[in-house]
Amino acid sequence: MRKTTTRRLTFASAFPLVLFSTLTLPTQAETVNEELQQCSQFSDDKKRLACFDKLAGSLQQHAEKQFGQEQKQVIEEAPDSITATVTSATKGAFGKYTFTLDNGQVWRQVESSSRNIWRGGEQITVERGALGSFIMRKATGGRSLRVKRVK
Repeated sequence: MRKTTTRRLTFASAFPLVLFSTLTLPTQAETVNEELQQCSQFSDDKKRLACFDKLAGSLQQHAEKQFGQEQKQVIEEAPDSITATVTSATKGAFGKYTFTLDNGQVWRQVESSSRNIWRGGEQITVERGALGSFIMRKATGGRSLRVKRVK
């Protein structure tokens, strides 16, 4: 019975300290870049060094917090599809084609197919498919081909 009472008192006395320490921290920046900017603004060398040391200690926590979601922001900001013109289509290994687009992107055919392959000058659309895949088809519609971005 006495141990339980002691644990409650310890937790009860520690809780206000934890709450107070979180309230006195400066507002958290959204990105590591912003945190670096905030640290560099201190004119006092000791404060600036303490800020950078604190930031260095939190980088591991930041990395763990972002684990598995590294591409989430990139994907959320990316368009659902692009439209471009094929500048060249070259046949590669196993009869699969590599397409170079006028925007500089290079896409490779993923699946084997005897479908018509697009030639230079044709306008195509590349859109997101299921499970992170991409589908290429003529901009006017028709058959599609699963592709993977190479460059």
